[in-house]
Amino acid sequence: MQTRLFIACLLFLLCEKAIANEEVKEQTTKQQCEKEPCITQEIERITVKGQYVGIEVPEVIGRAYLDRNFIDSTPKGNGDINELIALLPGVLLSEDSYSIESLTEITAPEISISGAKPWQTGFMIDGMNYNNRLDPASASRITASENDVYGGVQSMNVNSQIVESITVYDHNIPADYGDFSGGVVDAETISAFATDSRVSLGIRGNKSDWGQYHIITDEDAEDNSEIQADPIEAPVYEKTNIDLMLQKRFNDNHALLLNISYLNSDISDISLSQMKTTHRENINGLLKYSYRNGWVDKLDLSVLYAPYESQSFLKDVLASEYQVEGGNLGFIVNLAEETTLGYWRSELNASQSDNNRTAPPHYYIWQQAKGKEWGQLANNNVDGVPTSEFGGYGNLNNTQTTVNWRNSLSFNNIKLANADHQIRIGAELNHQNVERVRAQDYYKYDSPIQYSSTSSTLNCSGYTLDCVEQSYFVDLDTLAQQLGGEINFNNPDHLIAYANNVETTAQYFNSRQVTPQESINVSLNKASIYATDVVNWQQFEFHLGVRYDYDDFFKNHNIAPRVSMGYDIFNDSNTLLTAGLNRYYDAGLLAYKIKEQQKFAYREYRPINAGALQAWLPSSYTGNYRYRYDDIDTPFDDEMALGIRHATQKFGNLSLKYVKRFKRKQLARNEETDLENDGYEYITVNNEGVGSSERYSIAWDAKFGDHSFWANASYSQNKESNTDYTATADNTPVESLVYYNDQLLSLSELNTIKTNFARPVSGNVGWNTDWTDNFSTGLTAIYSGSYKTAQLSDSFKQISVGKECENCEVVGVYVPVYKDYKFESRIMLALNARWEYKLSCSQFIEVSLDISNLLNIRTHSIIEGDTGIEPGRMFWLGLSYNYE
Repeated sequence: MQTRLFIACLLFLLCEKAIANEEVKEQTTKQQCEKEPCITQEIERITVKGQYVGIEVPEVIGRAYLDRNFIDSTPKGNGDINELIALLPGVLLSEDSYSIESLTEITAPEISISGAKPWQTGFMIDGMNYNNRLDPASASRITASENDVYGGVQSMNVNSQIVESITVYDHNIPADYGDFSGGVVDAETISAFATDSRVSLGIRGNKSDWGQYHIITDEDAEDNSEIQADPIEAPVYEKTNIDLMLQKRFNDNHALLLNISYLNSDISDISLSQMKTTHRENINGLLKYSYRNGWVDKLDLSVLYAPYESQSFLKDVLASEYQVEGGNLGFIVNLAEETTLGYWRSELNASQSDNNRTAPPHYYIWQQAKGKEWGQLANNNVDGVPTSEFGGYGNLNNTQTTVNWRNSLSFNNIKLANADHQIRIGAELNHQNVERVRAQDYYKYDSPIQYSSTSSTLNCSGYTLDCVEQSYFVDLDTLAQQLGGEINFNNPDHLIAYANNVETTAQYFNSRQVTPQESINVSLNKASIYATDVVNWQQFEFHLGVRYDYDDFFKNHNIAPRVSMGYDIFNDSNTLLTAGLNRYYDAGLLAYKIKEQQKFAYREYRPINAGALQAWLPSSYTGNYRYRYDDIDTPFDDEMALGIRHATQKFGNLSLKYVKRFKRKQLARNEETDLENDGYEYITVNNEGVGSSERYSIAWDAKFGDHSFWANASYSQNKESNTDYTATADNTPVESLVYYNDQLLSLSELNTIKTNFARPVSGNVGWNTDWTDNFSTGLTAIYSGSYKTAQLSDSFKQISVGKECENCEVVGVYVPVYKDYKFESRIMLALNARWEYKLSCSQFIEVSLDISNLLNIRTHSIIEGDTGIEPGRMFWLGLSYNYE
């Protein structure tokens, strides 16, 4: 990392010397520094009176715009842009954002837009898409999985420090955007031409000593009226965020920007009743060269480097430490030119993202017995089978490479049939490649048996990792002598003495799940064209758009109309009635293509003869499954949107909107599997899944002097059909089975039921104020209504998966149990305060304070009946030096 920073800084200095011989033409008012005081140049000041344009842009397109002022003045935690986006109507944060794990996790919090799953939102920065197509649902999977690396819906975490503005589309989305069925987040990095020159260095952080916590015990969970003291210790952690920005405009043509944001975290968590420390590290590095008004009107060359590293463990699992390395490296070339036909833009980018896990090679679920007692220290391990877990999920490497080229041409306005036409056309080519490698077989031992026999003792036959023989503190002959010459098992005292003498109870696994090694390399090519005609006629504004997509996997010709309109009711540009009918096709196709080639787990068993374990043998229950996507249509959402927006000169902007989404041709699986000659049972997929989302929103924003206010509220309902089949061990890979509401389900079924973003009522309020020239504050309040969802418990359910052999007994394996839990409503307040102190006319320092959970209330992230910690009031302190 130090080498990369050195090269970047060297490049910055070389470019400055090479171009600095040209004069810089002044375009803004600035203060001139003399040796004594600061003297401000006198210039003519022009005040433009008009209406305040707030967060939501008053237009037909359904978008919100967050500028740099909003970004700076809004309270933050880690500083990821998703924290800001979650303040908009129709956007919800995952419940994980309010847990104690959010203190350690520095990855982007998951968001849902318009009721869609997090991975169905399109994320872009400077025209480069940074969605994770490896397995976008892996971050929101209800449990860790041996077949998935904890990743996220985004291939990198974008810190707000490198961003100039964020545009969020939630309805009436233009035809320029594709591969989404939720919303679109389009971020723009800081311009290299922002000022003549700037140097900024800042540090920000928080520590466990600066925060407060709610220690939740079983008694607290049953009676939430009062938080009781508990011997569980609060987490010990420290988070540090360091930002560096170097920006230089050499002249009217050339500018350079280097922006680096480094964030790390060390935090403790409770596992097996002990505090353990985890580590996270994230970097955002941006190097941007910009060229203006020369041989081309606009050229931006950018390198975006965003690695991520996590060192963690599986909760309540012994010796489970693992490491995840991920992130993104992207190259961006953006070109724009004003031609005789119109404004032409070309965006070419290439990126490579990784998501790799290094972990213990195998996983063991032992029964709690002598020598394997550590599971007794785990929370809530009394309702299910008493187990002690050990190990991890093995190594797994994923690499995603993407190349994208998009061109658009906005024609000069033309007059036709008494209407003004603004026509824009575009084309896009996309290539994606994914490599997935598991270098060795992974074993999950999930059928423990305690051996007991009067005729023989257990002989592990050399197996040391998955079998333990009976052992004693003192040999039985010595114990017999201590008891009078022999052990009488009919004597209670002898029986107690014998039990206390057992050091290790005989135990072995008679069955195991094998996930085979694999090497997958798949590619996907996609082509798109789109066109939009913005027609202004009398008091009407029509957006007539259409988008065509084709990919070489589903091989479908997808046509998505994007039609919306606005009616200026009073012909004064103050009151706009909007409506739209749109179609959005889903993305994530590479995940399906990977699934077709993925090798699922199978089972092995081993017999036992006279107490002696035999070798592992192939099981009659092979579990050899493959997925097949034949003759499948691309899932899509049809949208109907209605709204009214009213702008005033004194009281700001008010908007009401209704957005209805119909989820069509969603993927579902057939209940029956097809056994073919290659020995695999093929799980086939259909388009019978349906669903819908419905949202009513109201939003208001206004500016009164130095005070800016904004508020929004939403009521939403999301529905998604489940497939009609019932998961069993005969039609579903066993590693995908879970137990919920007294029945077996697959993880995909449970993810459908588990509405993590289904809070029906939500609201946000903000108040930003400049109290003086150098002191400002920002206050936000977030309301989240109550709802029920499924959560992972610490229990297991034993199920039968069939016989391992013709004469074997039916084998039982343990699958995780999920339970319903109600998340209570909450109101979370946050505060941001900034104070500037001017050192000279060109230098100043800034002190910042961010406080989350200002009222120190419960977040209700601890499941009822569980024990744990919830974050209370938390403080972030920051200090930065700025030269401009």
